[in-house]
Amino acid sequence: METRQIDLLNIGLIVLSLIAAFILPFQVFLFSYAVLGPLHYITEISWLDERKYFSQSKYTPWVLGSLVLVLCVVTFYREGEREGALTFFKNAMDGLFSKEIVLFIAKNYAHFLFLAFVSAVALTAFKDRWYRLMVILMGIGIAMLFHGNSTYKILIGTMLPTIIHVSIFTGLFMLYGAMKSGSKPGFAAVGLFVLVQLVIFYFPITAENYFLPEMNTTADTMKAGGFNNVLGQIGILFGKTGQGNGFVLNSELGVRLGIYFAFIYTYHYLNWFSKTSLIGWHKVSKKKLIGGLVIWVASVALYAFDYRVGLLSLLFLSLMHVVLEFPLNYLSVKGVVEGVLPKSGKTHT
Repeated sequence: METRQIDLLNIGLIVLSLIAAFILPFQVFLFSYAVLGPLHYITEISWLDERKYFSQSKYTPWVLGSLVLVLCVVTFYREGEREGALTFFKNAMDGLFSKEIVLFIAKNYAHFLFLAFVSAVALTAFKDRWYRLMVILMGIGIAMLFHGNSTYKILIGTMLPTIIHVSIFTGLFMLYGAMKSGSKPGFAAVGLFVLVQLVIFYFPITAENYFLPEMNTTADTMKAGGFNNVLGQIGILFGKTGQGNGFVLNSELGVRLGIYFAFIYTYHYLNWFSKTSLIGWHKVSKKKLIGGLVIWVASVALYAFDYRVGLLSLLFLSLMHVVLEFPLNYLSVKGVVEGVLPKSGKTHT
């Protein structure tokens, strides 16, 4: 399929994702996250591995993977504190590490995620280890500067792996591709992608039409999966959290954020799969392809069995694909900026 055809297809996928999101926002989001999400993680990580993660360092996957592992271990530990299925994990961790260490990492979750982003940029932008070290130290300094800032925690800890990843970085990747190909439908797709997100927050809706009663499977899954908390955290940036003192899915803000998440996640995944022939993510060894499909089927089965079990089981892959994409995100931003601004000289490498 040619670039122009793929761009036209993506215009159609944007419209399709928007319609689905407006009809059944929470249901579409949960379906996309559980079914399309794991297949996206598996195929993208495999594709990034084939391309050396677009980084100038062979240590990139190990550095970023170690940070993701730390964050996942802390998440599993906190889950074990709730007397859940991971209580045994918490008890094992208590025997190996001081609880203060785990709580320190949990308290500074956003800092560790920010450090992963800064490290990815340093390892991708520079070959010289001293430049890399300088960038990482600057990143640590910036993190300390915003230590205790609630907005920073939401932007990095909540929005970076969610909205920023599936919306902003997806849009920049689309724009970079359109700039390289010069495709008019490509630019149109980017414009429509931005416009649709504005429409979601300004188009008149009636929240009652999307009402989720108590003891409803969809509402229970949104809460059990922690998505209600994620939407609530983002709602804080709007200056309110729904109705009363807590975030409510049935509020107008809750419904709009539900529609927004359904749209950006569904399109984010469909955008990836639509570009199969263009970026060639399927061109990996047969062993990787079959192994990936087996993991995907098992993942969907886990979500079907228990949505929260599926989330916890796929946590490492989910966060890993976000973090391993940071080098590509950096290159997309760099490519867009260089395409817009006049060149002012060479950068250090």
